[in-house]
Order: sequence, then C-alpha cells, then structure tokens
Amino acid sequence: MNAIVTGLVVPDNRPQSVPAPDVRAPTAHHPQPKGATQKRPRRRSYLALARSAVIVVGIGLATVIPLGWGQWVAGFTNQSTDNAYLRADTTRISTQISGRVRRVAVSDFQAVRAGQLLGEIEASEYYAKVSRATASVAAADVAIRNVDSRIALQHRTITQADAAILAISADRDRAAGEYGRQTAAVEDGWSTSQRLEDALAANRRFEAQLAEKQAEADAQRQQLNVLGTQREQALAELEIRKADLALARIELGRTRIVAPIDGVVNVSSVRAGQYVSVGTRFISIVPLPKVHVVANYKETQLGKVHVGQAATIKVDMFPGRELKGRVEQIAPATGAEFALLPADNATGNFTKVAQRIAVRIALVDVPQDLRKALRPGMSVLSTIHTDTAIDDPAIK
Repeated sequence: MNAIVTGLVVPDNRPQSVPAPDVRAPTAHHPQPKGATQKRPRRRSYLALARSAVIVVGIGLATVIPLGWGQWVAGFTNQSTDNAYLRADTTRISTQISGRVRRVAVSDFQAVRAGQLLGEIEASEYYAKVSRATASVAAADVAIRNVDSRIALQHRTITQADAAILAISADRDRAAGEYGRQTAAVEDGWSTSQRLEDALAANRRFEAQLAEKQAEADAQRQQLNVLGTQREQALAELEIRKADLALARIELGRTRIVAPIDGVVNVSSVRAGQYVSVGTRFISIVPLPKVHVVANYKETQLGKVHVGQAATIKVDMFPGRELKGRVEQIAPATGAEFALLPADNATGNFTKVAQRIAVRIALVDVPQDLRKALRPGMSVLSTIHTDTAIDDPAIK
C-alpha cells in the first residue's frame, strides 16, 4: 500500500503479515495432506523401539553388574574407603571402691603423666579398716605366741612324766627282784609265805603305777599333738589377718585415683562431693598423640589386602595433606558378627549385602604439626596399596 502524506504518495515498504498456516485437525472441511498419515506412525514406531532397547539394556546391566562388580573392584591395586576414622586406645578409669569424692585433681582436657593424681575419695573409713586389720594381725600373733608357750610347757610336762616312768620302772624292777628272791627262799625254807606275798603285792603295785605313768605320758604327748594343730590353726589365722590388712591397705590406696598412662583427660564424669560406688565411671584418658586408623572395608575389597602393606591416609580436617600408614591388623570377623542383635539370614528374608571388615592401620612418620592435631573420631579417607611389599614375617 502507499501512504498519502501531505499530498505526496510514499510507497509502504513494511513487510506484510503472512497468514498462519492452518494446523487444525483434519475435518471434512479441512482434509489432511496426502502422505502425512504415513510419517507419524513410523516416527512412533521408532520411539517405541528405542524405548524397548533401553529397557532391555537396563535389565541386562542390572543383572550383570552386581555379579561382576565384586570381582572388578577386587582387582583394583588401590583399595579405598571413606568409612574410616582415627581411633585411640582410650583408657576409661572407674572407681574401685565406694565413697564420697573428696576432690577432682585435674581439669577437663588436661595433659597428665602416668602416676599423676586424678582425684581422691574420702579415706577416713578406710584408715579405720587398716587400723582394725592391724589389730587383728597383732591379736593373731599373740595367739601364736600363747600356743608356743603352751607347747613349751607341755614338753616339760612330758619330760616329767618320762622321769616318773623311769623312777617307777626302777621300783618295779626292785620289787620284781625281791619277789624272785622271796620265791627262791620260800622254796628253800629260808623265808615265810608272808614275805613272799608282800613282795608279790609290791611288784604288782609298781607294775600298776608304771602303767599309769605311761598312760599319763601318752596323754601328754597326745596333748602336744593337739597344741601343734592349734599352732597351725593360729598360723593360718595370722595369714588371714595379714591378708585382710593387705586388702585394707589396697582399698586405702584406691582412695587416690592416679593416671595409669600418659595422655589427655576427657571431661570428668564426677564432681567433688558426689557419692560413687564400685565401677562408677570417673574419667577417660586418651593416649595422645598415639592414634591409628580403623577403616571398614567391604569384603570384596580385601582379597589382596594383607598385613604390612602400605596405605595412604587423608584426613578430612586437613585437605591436601596425606599421611603414610601400614596395615597393622585385620579384624577376625565382620562388624555384623559383633552386633548386639546379629542378622538372622535363615528367616527367608535374605538380602545379600556386602559386609564390612575393620582394618587397623598404623600411622608412620606423621609430621609434627599434624601429630599434635590428630584426634580420635576424625573422618579420614583410607587407601591401601595392595602392590606394596608385605613386611610382616608372620604372613610370609
């Protein structure tokens, strides 16, 4: 079109609008173009075929990968896991006696040395026990000395009894001789029957006295044996009293709680004035800087792992830093075996899950700055190099 402006005719060069194509569905008034009915079904068939192929490949991968994944992973030279943490042989100290806490001698997170005082329990009761046990030992010792005196007296009594036996034996022998002489004299007519009877009576009297003295001596010797048994009992009682005294002194010593190792104390579980019983948790000591790594590897990763192989440790707290390590121990069983409620796979609900086995890794040549900063419980990435030499003679 041409625009008329102030009597001039100006040509209109603007693009003319083109009517949009008619995309309405074919109807009786708008028939579909020829050939369109053949292209759409073919395109849909291609999409269905591709979808089926993807499903088949997915099913195949889902079937094959689980079967070969473990063997594929086991063939790796470097076995890694982030299910690994720093650990330490922490010593947890508990009270061995009951009583009221007199004082806690250390503060939280304080470094301590072996033998250093950690706390005290009121000791007055235990001092009294030591005093009583000491008195019992003294009494038992006096009882032994008393028995020894009675034994010495009994020996003298037996000596006297033996002397009496010797005297009676001499009288009996003299009476027996007199009886023999009177018998011969009566037979020869030199003595009377009265003298013979007197000699016989005297002989029998001394025989009876000798038997009595011998019986008394035997009784005294038997009494000596009884006293010997009593002395053995007194000695045993003395040992019991000494043991009681030793226990009392041990309990007294346990009122002072000392550090068994060097390390750093954790937060104390008790406070001054608190009553504690036997077995109450008092404090824990972490033996810093002695730490190691416990890495929980899948069972499929440990086919080539042995004690002595080298390892690399990366601590999450120190990105970019690597520590050297060495495989020190491998757990004797999987973690599931030590669970409070082990899994029962015989119930019919079995689902195979790769089990994990703990591997203890010792740190080697730790830099001084990291040595002071490492703490048990830190997360690490552990990598074991299975192509390294095994330097443990026990497995060669």
